Amino acid sequence: MITEPSPKRSGLRQEYDASARLTRMPTPDSSRLTPWVEALANAREDGDRSGMNTACKQLIDLLSDFYDLPPPNLRVLGTRPHRTHEGVLTYELFGDYEPKSAKIRLWTRTAINKQWTTSGVMLSTLCHEFMHHLDVARLGFSRSYHTVGFFERTHTLYQASIGQPHYPLAWHPPDADGSRMINWPAMRRRRSA
Repeated sequence: MITEPSPKRSGLRQEYDASARLTRMPTPDSSRLTPWVEALANAREDGDRSGMNTACKQLIDLLSDFYDLPPPNLRVLGTRPHRTHEGVLTYELFGDYEPKSAKIRLWTRTAINKQWTTSGVMLSTLCHEFMHHLDVARLGFSRSYHTVGFFERTHTLYQASIGQPHYPLAWHPPDADGSRMINWPAMRRRRSA
């Protein structure tokens, strides 16, 4: 995970900075979410895209109800859109969010081998795309930048969904353009603690 650089224009930077500062938020009780996370895992194991869609839709409805906002539309699709260069995968899309139509799309199969995406990756992607919806529809972040705060909020939501206690993400110091990257060795240490 890498944050976007801080915008140069002050109006855009104000939204970016506000998002970056908002690192924690309330989450629904895990006991309401984990049954649907388990249903997602079971549907994935069975190769049941319809079941994955149902589980994801139920999670979105529960989250939308908790945050008191209209649920986004959801489409659960097949193989991830991707690009290759000289036979090497250079890009693949796990999910996306369209703010104008409030639509989330999630892809269920890997780009090259077309294997089922793990349920953990599906859930992580769902939390990420739902956070964009929450940013736009409830928090007033119309551009929903990928800030430290955005990733921390998404992580909080993911941890609540799997019934695990929250721990903060670990970040490398900012680059010259203000972007930051996850410190994976520090994250592994935090996870094991």
